[in-house]
Amino acid sequence: MLEDMGVGMLEDGVGNYESTKRLQSEECTILSENLDSHNRSIMDESDVFGYQEEVYTSSGLEIANTDRIQQDSYDMDDTAVIGIGENESGYSSKMEADYFGDLKESLTKEKMKNSVEKNEQTSLDQFCLFRRRKKSSVDGEDKFNKLSDEIMLMILKWLPKKCLVRSMLVCKRWCQIARDEALWTRLDLGSKVLNEGTLGYILPRGVQILRLAQAEIADPVFCEGSEVLSESYISKLQYLDLSMAVISPVGLATLLSKCKYLKKLSLEKCILNRDCCRAISQNTELEVLNLTMCENIDIGCITDLMKLECLTVLNMSWCSLDNECMTLLCKTLPTSITRLNVAGCRKTMSDENVKDLSKRCPDIIELDLSDCAMLTIQTIHNLLNFTKLEHLSLSRCYSIPLSAYMRLAHMPCLLYLDVFGLMSESVLKSLQATCREPEINKYLYSSVARPTVGIRRTSIWGLRVRD
Repeated sequence: MLEDMGVGMLEDGVGNYESTKRLQSEECTILSENLDSHNRSIMDESDVFGYQEEVYTSSGLEIANTDRIQQDSYDMDDTAVIGIGENESGYSSKMEADYFGDLKESLTKEKMKNSVEKNEQTSLDQFCLFRRRKKSSVDGEDKFNKLSDEIMLMILKWLPKKCLVRSMLVCKRWCQIARDEALWTRLDLGSKVLNEGTLGYILPRGVQILRLAQAEIADPVFCEGSEVLSESYISKLQYLDLSMAVISPVGLATLLSKCKYLKKLSLEKCILNRDCCRAISQNTELEVLNLTMCENIDIGCITDLMKLECLTVLNMSWCSLDNECMTLLCKTLPTSITRLNVAGCRKTMSDENVKDLSKRCPDIIELDLSDCAMLTIQTIHNLLNFTKLEHLSLSRCYSIPLSAYMRLAHMPCLLYLDVFGLMSESVLKSLQATCREPEINKYLYSSVARPTVGIRRTSIWGLRVRD
């Protein structure tokens, strides 16, 4: 029975040796046939492997089997040799099938891995980053696309400036329309803190009326590369209020150098230099100038300012002008001046200066000489030469006798007379009875050239700046 299954009874050493040799030769034949059939099956069933890889794999297996056959034939205790002798029972064939199956699976995985790595490298070489188009957050039709730019402009003009700036973020079309000069004619930045270069973004929008009262403006006023810094650029500003603004003289001169069309300007409580005054003099159409409490005004500044031939209203009160500046001012003032405030010149305004003033500007309507302590009764006689004078302020002019004020009642056009700090209530009533026409002490503060008067906080010189 065992002999029929291919396993003989080994009776002696010679028989064992011959049986072993016979089994090894049979195994070699079987292995060669199995390898050939297996290689053919791999080539027929799979297209993944190349021909060269199959030959390499087959050769490797044949070499391994050849080494296996050439083992010591006398080492019968080796389990591998015992296993080989069981080829006829089918056990060795099963082991070979498992071996080749595992080998095929490992080669397949390695091939797929190499293929994936190659595809990934190719994908990285062809990688391209692009922005996906945003989907509209609003479903349906955009009604604004049907409106013309002119209609959109009429709608946006009702928005306050804060909302107008936000509307620029909607789309490019809205941004372009919101930058139209018609929407930026007036702007109120009073009491605001402006960072470096902020004005460089505001002026190019075509602002004509700008309020910067009590604003803090950092240097530099215009950043490098700004459109405003080009030599050909000229601002469209016509009304500029910088009253009590915190700005350096250099920054102020830079800002004023870009203004050529100013009509009304207020620099109250600002620090000036010669460049500032030179820039102001380039505005040939300037009509109103407020320099109240300005510092560093010297003879050179006065010379430049007197070139403003169209100037009609000037306020230079409390500017600490010296005698030379005051004399030059009264002798060279533009003849077009109708309203003048030179209050606060305690020791520099003299009777002779008032006489020069009456000759230079005979058409003055409003004159404020308050706190000019050097004026005497001679000034009263000189004031009678102002035949068109309507409003006169002589508050705290202590060198003028009280009886001299009675003569002012004979001035033909005088409507208001302010003499605060000089008379008691009884004397005021007597003066009011004598001077029937003029009103006594009606205005405590002067409004000459000032942009904002009283409770009108939303306008400058009568022009609205807030939305």
